[in-house]
This record gives sequence, structure tokens and C-alpha cells, in this order.
Amino acid sequence: MPRSGDPTPPVLKRSVETRIGTTFVLLMQVRVLVVGVTVLVDEKVRGDQWALGVLALAALVSGVVLAGWERVVLRLFEQPALLAFDVLIGYAVLQVGGIFGPYFLVTVIAAGLAGLLYRWPVTALLCAQQTVLYYTALYRNESGGEGTGVALPLLVALPAFYAVGALVGGVLRRLFDEHAAAEEDRWRMEALAMAADERTRLAREMHDSLTATLAGIALSATGLPAWVRKSPERAESEARRIATAAQVATREARSLIAELRDDAVRLPLSEAVSELAAEWESVAGIPVHVDADPDADLPLRARHELVTIVREALENVRRHAHASRVDIDIRAVGDGLEARVADDGRGLPDDSGAGWLDALARAGHYGLVGMYERAERAGGRLEVASTPGAGTAIMVALPGEGSGSEPAPTALGRQ
Repeated sequence: MPRSGDPTPPVLKRSVETRIGTTFVLLMQVRVLVVGVTVLVDEKVRGDQWALGVLALAALVSGVVLAGWERVVLRLFEQPALLAFDVLIGYAVLQVGGIFGPYFLVTVIAAGLAGLLYRWPVTALLCAQQTVLYYTALYRNESGGEGTGVALPLLVALPAFYAVGALVGGVLRRLFDEHAAAEEDRWRMEALAMAADERTRLAREMHDSLTATLAGIALSATGLPAWVRKSPERAESEARRIATAAQVATREARSLIAELRDDAVRLPLSEAVSELAAEWESVAGIPVHVDADPDADLPLRARHELVTIVREALENVRRHAHASRVDIDIRAVGDGLEARVADDGRGLPDDSGAGWLDALARAGHYGLVGMYERAERAGGRLEVASTPGAGTAIMVALPGEGSGSEPAPTALGRQ
């Protein structure tokens, strides 16, 4: 999470939060371990019920924090006063156990947490609070006749460890931020490279598909006046064909523009798909249920291909399926990911013979062909399961980041 007044970009936020949470849990585990070992080895503490009670309270607080550390860290970030209360518990530990040894280490951990979570003004205030409470515990121990047996200069210098602990926490936080920023830079460079490839592909598609469609419309429209004079019936047929071709060109143009403007790939996969589904549902009026594993994600390029496949599958449902419901499932499977887009519509034509995909392409249904090609570019495979009158399911399997092998692309098949 970002520090107060230091908003972190969304792409960095998840990485920073993960590292901060891991460090927080580690420090709290160290504190629980120190308290437990101290109770076992310190006979004086074991014989003092008050001291045992204070140490048990410190261990209990640490245990509760560990059990719900995700919520606790967010609360600590929003309310530094909660860490100030933890500092008071540390003072009680110093009071009953003495200001030296493992008891002092318990309080230094709080300073490290302050440096990890907050900016320096808040961290300095918490360290100052710890220093005051340290000298208060020292004074009360001395006035109570409990000597420490430690040289005075060392006792005076010990509070400096609070600043050291805070500095270590701050350095760790800075390293986390810098590492996340480096990841963001790498992501941005990949995005730029992917954008260049995508622009090239879109330009090719515009030339090969949209331009050809518009040229056909222009040619047919040029000959239409002659058909009006010679054969009104043929002219009517040609006019309908031109209107249909214009609708196709409009859909192609809208699809290309949507891809040019698409920035959903910047989001984690589950969020990108959920956002896409919500937008499509508002336009198409067909309910969409998304069940996407938040931990299932892909490298940038593969994520873009999958999001585009899901978009094209939804558009096919809107145009052709006459469905009343769509389900989208995304799951991490082994070293990769599987996605499924299923509808309850009328299904594909019952034409499962060889070359049926080519037949769809010849009939102008390029959506499935494009999805298949995208899955191949991402190193995966795409399959279609469809029964006339019982809906269609598009299934995509893609390798995850760092996968040692990629699934061999297979011919698109119907099951």
C-alpha cells in the first residue's frame, strides 16, 4: 500500500503490498518467537505472574495481528495511532523484563514497522515516543532498585537502535518501491512493443478486410443505377447486398477502433475480463456471469490476446447466438491458464466435417478464425464445443509466465 500522501500507481500497488505484507508477517513472527523463547529461558519472568501476563498480552496481540495481517496492515497504514498503542505494549514489556536483552528487541521491531509503513515525520514521532518510554522504564527500574548491570554509555546509546530499526524499515520500503518501479518500466516497454505489433496487425486487417469490403460496396453502388433501369428486381437484390456489406464494414470498423482504444490489458486479467463483461452486458442486455481466479494471470502479450478472444466471443454471442446467458470461467491450471466462454444460444450449424472452419471463413464469419489465430500467437490452443440448439463454448488454454513449454497449437475442433 502507498504511504500517506504518496499514491502508488495501480500496477505498482500489488507488487509493493505483497512485499510489505511478507515483511510485516516476518517481523511479527520474530516478535512472537522472541517472547516465547524469553519466557522459556528467563526464570525470573516465569516466577512473576505480572510479568507473565504482560508478555502473554504481547504474544496474544502479535498472534491476533498475524491471524488477520492483511486487514491489520491496512488499518495500521490508515491509523498510525494503532502502532503507537503497540509501542505502549512494548513499554510494558520493558517495564517487567528490563530495558536490555530480548525485551528491548521486541520494541525495536515496532520501529522497523514504522519505517516500513510511514513517511519520516510519522516514523520520527513514533521513535521519539519509544525513546521517552525507554527512559521512563529505565528510570522506574533504577528507582525500584533493579540495577541493569550495563554501562551507562550503552544505556544512553540504546535508543539509537530505534532510529536504526526505522531506517532499516524505510530502506526496505524504498527497495520495494524501486523494484516495483523497475517492473513498471519493463511492463511499459513490453506494452509499447506490443502496441507497435498490434498497430501493424490492425493496419493489415484494415487493408485486407475493411478496405476490400468498402471497395466492393463502392463497385456495387456504381453499377446500381444501371440495374435500376434494366432490372428493378436485380437492383433491389443489389441494394440489399450493399446494405448488408455496409453493416459488415461498420462492425469491422467498430471492432478495429475498439482494439485501438483498448487499455483493459493494463489491468490484471480478472479485472480486465470483469470490466469487459460488464460493459458488454450493458450494451447487449444479456446477463454475464464471470468466475475468474484473481491469481490467474498471463504475460502482457498473452493477456492482451486472451482479452481480445473473450471480447470477440461475446460479440459472436450478441450477433448470432440468440442467448439468454453467458458464463466466463478463467482458472489457473498447472503452469498455464484455461478460459471458457459459454452461452446457451442456438449453437453453430451442424457441419462438423473437415474444413468447416474454412467454410465459416468463406461465409464471412471471421470471428472464430481470428480467435484461433490469436490463441496460436500466444502459444496456446483454442477449441469449440457446440451443439445446434444447445449453445456454444469457446475454450482457450494458454501457457503461463515462465512456463517451460508451450501447449502445441491444435486444429480448432468441435466436440
